[in-house]
Amino acid sequence: MGCNNCWCIGKMTECINDKFLNPHFKIFKSIESLVKDFENLKNNDHIILPTIRENTKHSFHLFVIRSDKRNELSKYLNENGIETAVHYPVALVNMPAYAYLEIQPSDYPNSIEYQDKILSLPMYPELTEEQITYVSNKINFFFKSI
Repeated sequence: MGCNNCWCIGKMTECINDKFLNPHFKIFKSIESLVKDFENLKNNDHIILPTIRENTKHSFHLFVIRSDKRNELSKYLNENGIETAVHYPVALVNMPAYAYLEIQPSDYPNSIEYQDKILSLPMYPELTEEQITYVSNKINFFFKSI
């Protein structure tokens, strides 16, 4: 029975990788190649793109960037037909539900900093190269115009 369970879990994992993770990874590779214009922005405070650590794969169920101009960028993109989202707009340490733990925000400086900077861009398997180009061009234009 144990072997059958392992085989089943192995096949399920293979299916998930083939049907879900690989298309997302392929899209990220397209995004990565199309946003080379962001290279000059990686070294300043305008935008930080997600990275893939060596010897790892990322599912990219979200494509989250960080920017000091998050709200302005989000507004601009939405005005140009690009839906964005702020996932987790409040760090857990700042949520009333966790107040009883008496956690200090200073214990989680990254969470506090990121809550005001993170912005999720469109990411789904059916995203076309044309759509990726449109998004990256709009982001580049926004940062060149400020």
